[in-house]
Parts: sequence; C-alpha cells; structure tokens
Amino acid sequence: MARMLQGLQWLLFALYAVAGAVALLIATPAGLRLLGQPEGMLTFLPAKILGLPWSLPLWFMDDGPITALAVLGICYGMNLGVGMMLARSSRG
Repeated sequence: MARMLQGLQWLLFALYAVAGAVALLIATPAGLRLLGQPEGMLTFLPAKILGLPWSLPLWFMDDGPITALAVLGICYGMNLGVGMMLARSSRG
C-alpha cells in the first residue's frame, strides 16, 4: 500500500509538471503556435493558478506581460521544488 501511495505522489508530481509547462506555453505567442492554437487564446490564468501561493501579488498588480511571465516562471519553479521535496521526503 505504501509503495502504491508513493507511486501516486510521483504521478501527481509529473502531472503537475506537465500542466505547468502547458500553462506557461499558453502564456506566450510562440507556445500557442507550438500547441496549434490561435494567438487570440493567450492567457495567464492557468499559470497564475498553478503558481499559487507565490503568484498571489499578480492577481492585484499589473506590471506588464513580460514581468508577469517571468514571475510566473519563478513561481512555477518554486512549486516544482516544493513538490519534489515533498515527494522525496515520503521515501522513509
């Protein structure tokens, strides 16, 4: 049972990593072209949600799209780091 739960943690971590990468791609015109979507679909909302709690200031401030993308990349990286530490700590 413990091995199944540990495998589930890594699966959820991998799904979060893929979802975050797609969310950051959706926030750029080049990423939208790569995904085959029109450039009118550009949005920061999924990246802001996946970057929480670090991305909370972006909900209240608007410093421009370049700053938002940089901050969201950092937020996502921090969440990946925390998620990896949590998944590794359960090895026991």
